[in-house]
Amino acid sequence: MRSPRAQISLMAVALLIGLLLVGQLRSQSRPTELSALSAQDLSQLIETLSSRNRELGAGLADVREQLREYRVSGPQSQSAVDVGREDLRRITGLAGLRAVTGQGIEVDVSGSLDAIALNDLINELRNAGAEAIAVDAVRITARSVATQGPRSLVVDGVDVGEQFVLRAVGSPEGLSAALQRPGGIIAQLQQFIKATITIQPAGELTLPGTAVDLTPSAAQPVE
Repeated sequence: MRSPRAQISLMAVALLIGLLLVGQLRSQSRPTELSALSAQDLSQLIETLSSRNRELGAGLADVREQLREYRVSGPQSQSAVDVGREDLRRITGLAGLRAVTGQGIEVDVSGSLDAIALNDLINELRNAGAEAIAVDAVRITARSVATQGPRSLVVDGVDVGEQFVLRAVGSPEGLSAALQRPGGIIAQLQQFIKATITIQPAGELTLPGTAVDLTPSAAQPVE
């Protein structure tokens, strides 16, 4: 879409062309008038036409330069838009608003894990650099907290049974090492909780986006 400045310039050029053509047509339709002009009048008429030609050429040059700038800036503007979209996609993915995919680990849990233990596992994965976490089909966000419900654990309003899979996107080696280090979270849990916890690397995981509305009710962004 052309800017108003470009449209005005094009209109001006068209007007100049029209004036020049009208002048030429009139001169051709009235040869007797031209023949009746003195040498001084003819010289002035030629100078006027030459001046209009110069103005027309200058106007065309300006329009060509504007078009060149639009052609150059067009791909750059589109590139900036693409970069902005990619940044937004990445940010919303990391925030849990949309699904993400990547390598990581799967932690199979079977046993009587309580809410404190599950929260500890999630926090350990966060501290180890997990970029996205999910408990079964529940995406973990900054607001997610495991609680003890009447029948089972509850995460973001969804019941979690005694057997579930904790998936985390990140470095498989780093995440596994953080959970399995001597004296780490798994070693501590095995002393107090009867549960089986196994870890396996995953070349590609797909974690869903959260179903929870994360729109803030009080906080406002600072411009």
